Amino acid sequence: MHDDSTLAPDSPLSTQQDSRDIVDALKAVGVTPRKLMELDEGRAIAWWQNRTGEVYYERPRHHSLSIYINNGEKAKRILNGQIVSQGFPGAVCLFPAGSRSTWQIGGQFEFFHFYFNDLDVAQCAEQTWDCESGTVQLSELYHAEDPLLSQTGKLLALTDWQAPGQALAMDHLAQWMLLQTVSRHANVRQAPPAVKGQLSIRYRRLLQERINAQLDQPLSLANMASWVNLSPYHFARLFRASFGCAPYQYVHEQRLIRARDMLRKRSSKITAIALTCGFNDSSQFSRAFKARFGVTPSRYRSEAD
Repeated sequence: MHDDSTLAPDSPLSTQQDSRDIVDALKAVGVTPRKLMELDEGRAIAWWQNRTGEVYYERPRHHSLSIYINNGEKAKRILNGQIVSQGFPGAVCLFPAGSRSTWQIGGQFEFFHFYFNDLDVAQCAEQTWDCESGTVQLSELYHAEDPLLSQTGKLLALTDWQAPGQALAMDHLAQWMLLQTVSRHANVRQAPPAVKGQLSIRYRRLLQERINAQLDQPLSLANMASWVNLSPYHFARLFRASFGCAPYQYVHEQRLIRARDMLRKRSSKITAIALTCGFNDSSQFSRAFKARFGVTPSRYRSEAD
């Protein structure tokens, strides 16, 4: 996972993004993402803005969940030359790998895409419901109403994608979207199981130790869940019940606490402290530190003398 990474509208897409068929289809008609964040294991979330023309999704090799934000009525699905459905704000579409669809765009509208693959679906089903991976099939979905996923679109639109620690939070959200997609729009058709109780004391200590040992590294939800042999779904809920916050919030707080302790010593430069504590650069670190402690790192250091 690339921590806190976004792409501006005029930024080039990476090689990994170039390999996504739906991204290629949108690029072919001159559309570039307003924002894009790469997540763990090849997953990604993109914020698109399209204006006019036709778009063809021709048997993509990956899955894509689409959530319309506004002016969704500008997008129409075409089949055999006829309009068969029209979008609306909050509309949800699901393009499984191998699906085919044609789209007519009659004006500016915005939408999110969440990209994931067969392995994501298989692991989600196996870990959450103990299903055999080969039995899980996603449904094609066009301009459907799904209030829960629609709310996710509103949340993404309000989120500061460049905020410190946001990549881990988005990874957490992506795992949740994957779970909801499989449970609501695949042949699983089961609500996620209830999760009760807390992590054992031994697991809590193990997590604290391993997180503290890897604060300078990207930490994904799935990676941390694997340390205690849990699915991301079960792990996120048990972690919150045990620590009183989401995993990404805990990691962010531990990074800031370590940075504060390091600032009391003069042996390290602020840029080095930022990198040691898992921030991309000193500017990102400074914003996060001030938001948490009310002063910039340099001010804190000078006042600590």
